[in-house]
Amino acid sequence: MDPQGQVGPYRLIEQLGRGGMGEVWLADDPTGAAGSTPRRVAVKLIDPAMVDDAAWLARFAREVDATRRVDSPYVARLLDADLTAVRPWLASTYVAGPTLEAHISRHGPLATGALRALGAALAEALVAIHDAGVVHRDLTPRNVVLGPDGP
Repeated sequence: MDPQGQVGPYRLIEQLGRGGMGEVWLADDPTGAAGSTPRRVAVKLIDPAMVDDAAWLARFAREVDATRRVDSPYVARLLDADLTAVRPWLASTYVAGPTLEAHISRHGPLATGALRALGAALAEALVAIHDAGVVHRDLTPRNVVLGPDGP
């Protein structure tokens, strides 16, 4: 990442979260570099402390490969990645909306119909993930985003 907040063709806007592997940022794709019209994307940057760790780099490369194989309307799509950057990164579709955890904290439990729709969408997402030969090891309410078109 350069001092201006640029990662590949993406301009970082704000940090969305931090996990065990690195940071996730909301970013602008101003030129449609991801193969589309200008839009917002999510950029995951590997933690700087891990860039010299071959095992972590291999794990990140496996994550990129696995994400590339999954095709579902209920899974954020991989748009771009650079495993050879000073700080390796990946860019995926950005889903605007609260996490399931935040929604329930603010509004309480989902109504029966919404809960059934969520369950069906999550099941469809997991089928697509498993069909790609991937096991999702971190499916939590914090990692489910309730977007305008569904989870």
